[in-house]
Amino acid sequence: MDGKVMMTCMTTKQKFEAEEPDVTVLSNGRFAYRVKCPWEGKNGKELYAFKFCSTDAYKRFKEKQAPPEPEDTLDPTLVAEPEPEVD
Repeated sequence: MDGKVMMTCMTTKQKFEAEEPDVTVLSNGRFAYRVKCPWEGKNGKELYAFKFCSTDAYKRFKEKQAPPEPEDTLDPTLVAEPEPEVD
């Protein structure tokens, strides 16, 4: 996938291209791309376009959203070693 998806506005039925759209889970359990349309509806209302997508697209989207795993940046030379006990 190259990251571009052809979307259709649910209200105006106009088509536009979206780059790397968000993926949501619908109430019926299916996955869909969801993008705000580049134009407004009546009285400034925000319009959205939806398009069904695959489970793989959802997994790729979630992987991109996940925070990166922290690297082990602890320098072993900076770790204090316990002092030997003196009798």
